[in-house]
Amino acid sequence: MAKDSQELLNLFGHLFQQRFFVGAAIRSSQTEDSQESNQRGQLRVLRLLAQQEPLTNSQIVEKLDIRPSSASVLVSKLEEDGLVKKTNSPEDKRVTFISLTTEGRDAIEKSKKLKNDLSDSFFESLTNDEQEQLDGLLRKLLIDLENNAPKWDDKRKWSEFFNSSRGFSPLNHRKFPQGFNFHDEN
Repeated sequence: MAKDSQELLNLFGHLFQQRFFVGAAIRSSQTEDSQESNQRGQLRVLRLLAQQEPLTNSQIVEKLDIRPSSASVLVSKLEEDGLVKKTNSPEDKRVTFISLTTEGRDAIEKSKKLKNDLSDSFFESLTNDEQEQLDGLLRKLLIDLENNAPKWDDKRKWSEFFNSSRGFSPLNHRKFPQGFNFHDEN
């Protein structure tokens, strides 16, 4: 079984060496809370408004857990691009509501279509039954890994693991001040 499981791991390794696949998988699996770029930040605001609108700036801040200044910049950019509009509250002129424009709704739909087309292109060589089987197997594997991943509290075990793998030696990570230091300094 060890040889078979090693071959499976090698196949996963080859799959993740495909840059296009890795990039798409990482982007697809990122949570909506990921804030790696301003563009994705704008998309987060658009998606939030698509789910629930109108919202105030402070509601956007709270729901996306971002700074008020960041929300203001994002909303201003989206307004400048014609994707959202601001309207004053009829009850309280100090309150401004933010909602999607038709162009904003179109941008959300375009984003969804792009993501769907991308995932369809990755798995088009598999039948529906094979896709369902793969889904079940991957979910089972993820649950098992989450429940039974190595819990190596001893830093030496991690050191042995990484140092035995080509490319993971602390000396190969010179951009870090002292490589990865897995050894206690005591």
